Amino acid sequence: MKKILLWFMPSLFILLTVSIGSGHNNSAPSLDCAICHQGDFAPELVSLEGLPETYTPGKRYKLSISVNSDLKSMGDIAGGFALESSAGDILVTDGKNTQLINSILTHTQDGSELRKWNFAWKAPLEKVDVTFTIMAVAANGDFSSTGDIVSAGSFTTKAKK
Repeated sequence: MKKILLWFMPSLFILLTVSIGSGHNNSAPSLDCAICHQGDFAPELVSLEGLPETYTPGKRYKLSISVNSDLKSMGDIAGGFALESSAGDILVTDGKNTQLINSILTHTQDGSELRKWNFAWKAPLEKVDVTFTIMAVAANGDFSSTGDIVSAGSFTTKAKK
């Protein structure tokens, strides 16, 4: 029995390390998608829709992130993203496809099948400029670290006077 446990425990550790440490389609809890996804960089591919030029403090806004690419996916994995804002509260409105990890909104495993994700943002009460920073990926779906397209964008809104 001890021999079986001695063999089993290291195998389980390796399996868990590979599963948890692997980014594939499990989301990116940081804004550095290029660590795992190598390929072309195209900053113009990511957009943030619904963000007003000026916001009303405390108001809730429905927003969406899109990755606009002609890159075709060979499988179920089409894309991913990570977003943070400098102020206000990011709110998950689609728990199947998005999640918050360490104050960064990112895709879930199911969400990696998409290239558009919806969420909400509650504007801060104080009147400050707010910047949203996004890293996004159009994935080719081959589970390798090459051939994807990485994009980044920064979007700013100001408080109404």
